Amino acid sequence: MAVLSIVHSILQHYVLPEVLSVDYLGGNGGFSGAQLWKIATADKRYCVRRWPLSHPSRERLEWINLVLVHTAGMGCEFIPAPIEAKSGERFISAGGFFWEVTKWMEGVACFKDDPNETRLTQVAESLAKFHLASAQVNLGFEKSKNLNARCDAMASSASLIEAIGHRPESGVPDYIYRLRALILGFGAAHIQRITANLEPFRGVVFPVQPVVRDIWHDHLFFRGNELSGLVDFGAMQMDSVACDLSRALGSIVHEDKSRWEYAIDVYSQSRPLTQQEVDLVYILDQPSCFLGALNWLKWILIENRAFESEANVKLRIIDLTSRLEASL
Repeated sequence: MAVLSIVHSILQHYVLPEVLSVDYLGGNGGFSGAQLWKIATADKRYCVRRWPLSHPSRERLEWINLVLVHTAGMGCEFIPAPIEAKSGERFISAGGFFWEVTKWMEGVACFKDDPNETRLTQVAESLAKFHLASAQVNLGFEKSKNLNARCDAMASSASLIEAIGHRPESGVPDYIYRLRALILGFGAAHIQRITANLEPFRGVVFPVQPVVRDIWHDHLFFRGNELSGLVDFGAMQMDSVACDLSRALGSIVHEDKSRWEYAIDVYSQSRPLTQQEVDLVYILDQPSCFLGALNWLKWILIENRAFESEANVKLRIIDLTSRLEASL
């Protein structure tokens, strides 16, 4: 069955106004492997999302949807909660994939076009609002999975850097070559410095709850200065709220620590942070950037992965390269 026919069959599982058009968006510039369609009716627009085959599992997707439905119901209008199908489920299984329908999130990922204080305030306040609501779904106390995973990744990074160094340089685009040269220039001392910053937190027990985890510039939609959408929750897991703050701030304000301090203060006015949580916000940033760069080089130079938008890959890599250079 043609994909468009499957999309129309998926829509039959929902009570929606008459569909006027179905526009295929591909991955819409993203890297998750999801496929998107924009659905227009007379008075509303919707998004059909086909999750990639590799993830998430049914049980995990049910949990993600539970968090999204609850947080949207608690006033987080910027969350695209999956719409309930006629069956009562929040997603459909068809053609070997999971499918879901959400409202269309208006806005554009444009923070960097005008990185003003109002927009930064909106990000911090919206994250706090989401976290306060998501903690009502699940709340526990345990070590940070994200931090421990980065400790493990840093421990194995030397062998990955060596493998990248053995890949041929010929035919590599300039922006890849520049990042490769930068990563190869990082010595053992740099890896040890990052690891040493992480290690004291490895055994710390934090409050943990559902966090987005993969929250970066292109997942934050704005209409003017208003945060109108937060999208892509496939990486959601139980962890410290510091993971979201660190990932978001590193992506949108980079090394401007005065803006980090401002955003953390705004966030804390709604959802107070412990000193250990604040410390973790800062500590997670450097390995995030370093390991992110390593992953891109692995995907491109070693695994020869293909991506839908080379232009978006180039922008992401240039961004990571600039951040690594600024950290030296």
